[in-house]
Amino acid sequence: MSGRKILVVVGVAVALATCGLLYAQQRQGGGTLTTQDYIEIQQLYATYAQAYDRGETAKYVGTFTADGEFWGGYAASGGGRVSRLPYKGTKELTEMGSDGGRGSRHWTSNLTITPTPEGANGSVYLIVYDTKSVPPKMEETAIYDDTLVKTPQGWRFKKRMRWLDADEQSPYNANRKK
Repeated sequence: MSGRKILVVVGVAVALATCGLLYAQQRQGGGTLTTQDYIEIQQLYATYAQAYDRGETAKYVGTFTADGEFWGGYAASGGGRVSRLPYKGTKELTEMGSDGGRGSRHWTSNLTITPTPEGANGSVYLIVYDTKSVPPKMEETAIYDDTLVKTPQGWRFKKRMRWLDADEQSPYNANRKK
């Protein structure tokens, strides 16, 4: 078989596998998502991370609904960081987002999207790097569990929960006592 025929066969196999995966994901949650929805949700995740890291507060806040919630944030207290649950609505999210652009890089991977009757649930692994350190150092690892809705402005986070891996309350903490 020629190289060109092999490429065609591989391309068709990848396309069929992708269609099967998208169909299976659509059937799990009771809702349906289009290929365009998956692309737009992936872009939402990228916009969130880059806007926060670049200090683009309005753009960061714009990834949430007006009544959106972020669970797992921090507030400064006496020189340290103290857990602050939750940040709700545009005003509080703006307050939290104004801390962005401080030399961090949010690296996310392994995005999963599950359709629901109301929109979708998303989950992604998170590593945050402190780029002010030389060399950059890993600051935290976590998992985001998200509730997503489609608005007239596009897909938005309705609720975002950050589960820090080191947090004893996290269901994903490998050392958590059961």
